[in-house]
Amino acid sequence: MRTRLTLGAWLCAAPLLFAQSGTSGADILTFALDETPEQVTRLLGKPVQVADAGPAYFSWSYQKDVSDLHEHSHLLMFRKSDNRLVSVTRNFHAPTSVDALFPKNSSKTYSWPNEKEPQWQVRVWHLSGQRIGIAMGVAQSGDTTTQVLLIRRSALPAFLPWLAEQVLR
Repeated sequence: MRTRLTLGAWLCAAPLLFAQSGTSGADILTFALDETPEQVTRLLGKPVQVADAGPAYFSWSYQKDVSDLHEHSHLLMFRKSDNRLVSVTRNFHAPTSVDALFPKNSSKTYSWPNEKEPQWQVRVWHLSGQRIGIAMGVAQSGDTTTQVLLIRRSALPAFLPWLAEQVLR
């Protein structure tokens, strides 16, 4: 009887354990950063919040795996001019390792406000096409973060001008 209970508990818990063992934040890599709102709705469903983000952008927020319903796990930014996705921000409720997304030999650390006066750092990985991955507050492998960002290279100056100056030289 004890063996059956243990086996039953394992079978019930296994999907949760394996779901949490995946690469944190890897879901943002599925975006090509040219999706339309209709395509995103098919992937993620309807957003919980839609907001105007100035004259050129609008945002959609999602609550996919957050512990506090006032927080958003995903923030997607669209260009108003062509209704295309330009960035996806993935927030975590606890500091998370994203080393698997930012390979040591393929990513580089940049500092704010600049390299000579580093006060805050990000880890950057140049992906295929126009996509750039950014781990906020991560200087090196082993550091944890509560936020990763996937952004189009062309949108970087509008959202992170200090980083664009360093990355797009």
